[in-house]
Amino acid sequence: MSTSLPESDPQESPLGMPAWSCYEGRSVDLTRRRSLVIHNMPDEFLAQNFSHLAVDYFFHEGRFRTAVIPLDGVTDVFGQAFNFSAVKIRKVAGGTEVIHDRHGLPKRKLPVLNHVQSRFRFQSDKRIRLYSLHSTDFSTPIAELDDCVYSLEVTGPYGVKFNISDGLRGNLLSAHRMLSTQEMVFERLVVERQTITESPPLPLNKDEKRSLLLESILRSHRAGMTEPYYLYRCCGTNNCTSSPFQILDRVVQYNLLHRIGSLLYRLPLNPRLYLRVRGLDTDPRKRRYVRDEFAEYINRPETRTRKREYVTRINAARKTRRRQPKSEQSSPLEDRH
Repeated sequence: MSTSLPESDPQESPLGMPAWSCYEGRSVDLTRRRSLVIHNMPDEFLAQNFSHLAVDYFFHEGRFRTAVIPLDGVTDVFGQAFNFSAVKIRKVAGGTEVIHDRHGLPKRKLPVLNHVQSRFRFQSDKRIRLYSLHSTDFSTPIAELDDCVYSLEVTGPYGVKFNISDGLRGNLLSAHRMLSTQEMVFERLVVERQTITESPPLPLNKDEKRSLLLESILRSHRAGMTEPYYLYRCCGTNNCTSSPFQILDRVVQYNLLHRIGSLLYRLPLNPRLYLRVRGLDTDPRKRRYVRDEFAEYINRPETRTRKREYVTRINAARKTRRRQPKSEQSSPLEDRH
């Protein structure tokens, strides 16, 4: 589950929840989660020949930015995963302790609630360049990044928590996010204290890496903020596991056995198994922990300060919301997948 915080105001007029939702008409929380919008969207066939794409609503350091993304710059692609349900605990002498599985990961109360996202690493001379949101002047970037994440996540009305009932009924919206890996680490590791594992680099060739990045950007742009989030459906499922795997399956040419394996994607069950049956898990025994890679950033004094400020504002928003009539609540969406 994640927590939202209004570090920057939404840049456009409020968006209302659509007619198919039980929350019809209520304002959508766009504080931190929304899909990309491509500048001067080219014909999708022509986009295959572009070297860069400029997009709005790339998220970094708590703010939406315009990003110029080099399609030919990808060096590695990793699959990342974590389970967002509560951990299992047991009573021991003197208190309780977390129960761990054979891989050393905390066991979860709902093992099926896994989140999947794609991580892209870029060449040092072909980095993502960030500018003020809606910028058209690309002469001097605010920042440059060599790492980003594609992640389908839930958003919805202010004050509404993600829950399985709404997830199954399709009452909430899908946000196809692109954000810096550092910002993902802040949200998921620093604030939420999740345990995120990462696969070895996927065995993709240069063209497949480029196509995976391009298809992730196009998927986000096409979806906008119009798609319901479906935790499970026999047809038309749209969850955080299905979307990354469907994009991957459009890009990679499988043999017959792995093509059959690619039929597994609808339920957020076992992400590493899903890679394995596609022939894309080069070392099933290996589990990289993202926290280890970003330990220095996580332990910086400024990161801890940002977390304290973040949590303080969340708690203040909760208190304000509790004092408001339900019809007037306007605090950010909290505890979302």
